[in-house]
Amino acid sequence: MSLRSSLKDAKDALLVSMKNWRLWLVQFAGNAVLFAGFLWWLQIPEAHWWQLGFQLVLLIAIGIGALLLHGGTLNYFLSAHQQKEALLAPAFRKALRHVPAIAVWAVIFFLLRELIGRLDHYSVSFPGYFRSGFPAWLRRMISEPALDNIYVGFVALLRWIILPGLLLPFALFAADRGVRGLLAFGDWGRTIRSLAYWLLLFVASILGVYCIGLIMGWTMDPKTATLPGERASLIFRMLLAYLLGLFAWFLVCSMLGRRQLRSAGQSVAQPE
Repeated sequence: MSLRSSLKDAKDALLVSMKNWRLWLVQFAGNAVLFAGFLWWLQIPEAHWWQLGFQLVLLIAIGIGALLLHGGTLNYFLSAHQQKEALLAPAFRKALRHVPAIAVWAVIFFLLRELIGRLDHYSVSFPGYFRSGFPAWLRRMISEPALDNIYVGFVALLRWIILPGLLLPFALFAADRGVRGLLAFGDWGRTIRSLAYWLLLFVASILGVYCIGLIMGWTMDPKTATLPGERASLIFRMLLAYLLGLFAWFLVCSMLGRRQLRSAGQSVAQPE
């Protein structure tokens, strides 16, 4: 694929990701409800068997709700690139039918992410051990703090770009086709060969991870800060970070939908 075509794909994915305010509302409210449900789950006592049973039922409901919410979003963007007037309801109904397949994908994804997370345990010991094998002239060029940063950056690259980039196409296939979508290796290969896909995934990772971290790290001047001001600042930062996170997720979903249609050789609707 040419650079010009990749940039066009990225532009169209960006435009489609912002055009449906109803989907924004569904995601905004849906994630808030799921988070509130999780907080409720944390508060349920465990003194009786029926409380443990209710905990299990609530946790399953939260899991199904999350799979439905994000699977439906993936399906919507797939149809939105195929037809200008794509509807939300059919996308979410299809995701509901394919919740078991999406759950299989989610289990695989989070197991692999947990394996990557274990690399954090070696962030102190491994870079120093690795550097100790360098010749003296190379140790003078590469300091231990620099190697520590390289290691941390490598783990972050695995966690936020490489693993999602390789597995998210299967999430779309599972939401759209069910279990057989988990075996769609041909479509997967055509998706991950796209320069635009990785470009937008990188941009979304910067927005959804790095920029959100910066926003949540903003602080007021301690000399002039007041308790109401701190509270207002926290609410504003959380809202801004939430919206930015949704935008980053929509950007990735939109690109996945566009790439799937292109790889399947279907016509792609032009965004308005």
